[in-house]
Amino acid sequence: MSYLFDALQVKNSNKKALFAKPNVVGMGVGYKTTYGKLTDHLSIIVMVKEKIPVSGLRTDDIIPQTLNQIPTDIVAVGNVQPLLARTDRWRPAPGGVSLGHYKITAGTLGCIVYDQLTGNPLILSNNHVLANRNEAQYGDPILQPGPADGGQISRDMIAILERFHPIKYNSSPATCEFANFYVRMGNFIARKLNSSHQIQAFRSDASLSNEIDAAVARPVEDSVILAENLEIGEIEGTMTPSLDMAVRKTGRSTSFTTGVINILDASVQVNYGAERKATFEHQIVTSPMSKGGDSGSLLVAQDSPKAVGLLFAGSDLATIHNPIEPVLRQLKITFKGSNMHAKSGRRILLEKVQAVKVDNQESLMQKQNVVGVGIGQIQSQGSTTKQVGIIVMVSQKIAEDFLAPQDRIPAEIDGVPIKVREIGDIHI
Repeated sequence: MSYLFDALQVKNSNKKALFAKPNVVGMGVGYKTTYGKLTDHLSIIVMVKEKIPVSGLRTDDIIPQTLNQIPTDIVAVGNVQPLLARTDRWRPAPGGVSLGHYKITAGTLGCIVYDQLTGNPLILSNNHVLANRNEAQYGDPILQPGPADGGQISRDMIAILERFHPIKYNSSPATCEFANFYVRMGNFIARKLNSSHQIQAFRSDASLSNEIDAAVARPVEDSVILAENLEIGEIEGTMTPSLDMAVRKTGRSTSFTTGVINILDASVQVNYGAERKATFEHQIVTSPMSKGGDSGSLLVAQDSPKAVGLLFAGSDLATIHNPIEPVLRQLKITFKGSNMHAKSGRRILLEKVQAVKVDNQESLMQKQNVVGVGIGQIQSQGSTTKQVGIIVMVSQKIAEDFLAPQDRIPAEIDGVPIKVREIGDIHI
């Protein structure tokens, strides 16, 4: 009879007694590890949540060094639980899983933050995830998972909407009764004349801009949330974004991804659907690291658990994030144990470049195909240089010969270099 068969017999005969000991989550047969090195000695492997010194155990709870003359080996494996998908129901729910207002599809639970005044924990995500693009009411149900992933109010309500920062749209469907009356009359006449055209009315104000797309929700109980992000851990304050900074995020649709910040202080136009568009200022642009449903994910520094931004929009070629400091400031929230104001106001950008960008971004944004303007490091012959300049983001690059003179983007303005970067159509 083989030694392996003997070991299996001993394991099975002692299974009930081993499971009765606290901290034991499993057992099996494998090679014993001694002083960190794997040996060729078969043993009974006893799996525990965590290793506890013998001095901290009762005599009856100590795992013997041998069972029926077969050695034992204790291995810590943590808390064994089912491996859930990001779109499943999580309790407690960590950052990086499906979440949403009961009238949307689904976004991402960004992380747990804390109310500056009360210290109570809150769930952070986007306005368009928690507040349905300004259309929600305070106290509305927030579901985990989000409705698109099967979330239902009756069983999956994890929080209620606490507060949100309104999104100011440059263009949106008209709410003016006179305008809507004009539309109805015009379309009535068009139908009578058998015209295939329709009139639509829009509210338009090019002067409006935003800095954040963010909201917070209050959990129904503190026990339903977990103050850590999947594959990242607990967030420990904030870090100022910088060019070429390596970053990471965990989200509903693409799980854990990494990227690099390549544009700062970006002004971008975002398509919110339903004929709504909004301009955002001072944004962070990274390499592509998201897809639809990742909205609300927290952008975190690669080398430390510090928040950098809040993901809210993107395309196939780029991902857009709100800087984290204005998110915290305008929603009156903080991270546990962090000093919000310690790093506020720090800028790494050259004053001249920023001034030129501010003076010229309106005219640049009016050019054909331009969807954003920001500051970044200039690329030359495919390589990134140390030179900082203005990055003009376009949905699609068009050869200069096919552009009207007024739509051509200059190579420089006031000595500041300008580069065109294709990032596709930006949307939530």
